[in-house]
Amino acid sequence: MNLACAQLLFAATLWTLLCMTAAETASSATEVLHLSEVSPEAVLSNSSAPRARRKRFISSKDMTAILDYHNRVRSQVFPPATNMEYMVWDERLAKSAESWAAQCIWDHGPSHDLRHIGQNLSIISGRYSSIIDLVRSWYDERYYFSYPNRCSGSVCTHYTQMVWATSNKIGCAIRRCSNMNVFGSMWKQATLLVCNYSIKGNWVGEAPYKTGKPCSACPSSYGGSCNKNQCDFRSKPRRNASGFRG
Repeated sequence: MNLACAQLLFAATLWTLLCMTAAETASSATEVLHLSEVSPEAVLSNSSAPRARRKRFISSKDMTAILDYHNRVRSQVFPPATNMEYMVWDERLAKSAESWAAQCIWDHGPSHDLRHIGQNLSIISGRYSSIIDLVRSWYDERYYFSYPNRCSGSVCTHYTQMVWATSNKIGCAIRRCSNMNVFGSMWKQATLLVCNYSIKGNWVGEAPYKTGKPCSACPSSYGGSCNKNQCDFRSKPRRNASGFRG
């Protein structure tokens, strides 16, 4: 009788331990599932998370290509610019471009952002060999632009935003869109490029830059620094034979 009781007690103890282990395992599984459901936005808002891990809408290669292309265009404007500022990449502008590109809408927006930033859009159907294929058309508008603010073509504002002297920050995003309405036609596959600029350019009646000797009218914040006809704080001030800093 005592042996039977001992066996029953052992079995009850073993069952209790198994139930406790199962409960702990289920609790751990529930916690893992909860963590996996945390939104990417919540992870990004954590200041300890490295920024480099944020999924971008544009590759580093395309970022560099767009930025270099803009600065090359800005350094070669004609007539020459006295106050053309070197352009740099801005992550906040890139994030705002990402938000709009994700909508897959062939239009400028959102309207509340456009009060403070400039924006260029480009779209292409099918494949492209280089990201520059999407921005070259902006530059080609120069053929219809006459300084200071005359346009003989249908539009010149993409080009003038590119070369607006005080627009020294840019951020872009690229997005593949399906079944997108473009000028009333439905494109099955489209690649949309959104570039946002700060400070906002294209003010009505104003010229995109001042003309004259390059870098002769740079803002004082650049300390007289000039590089390839652009006000550039990364370079050291230089003096030419006449004593001009630039």
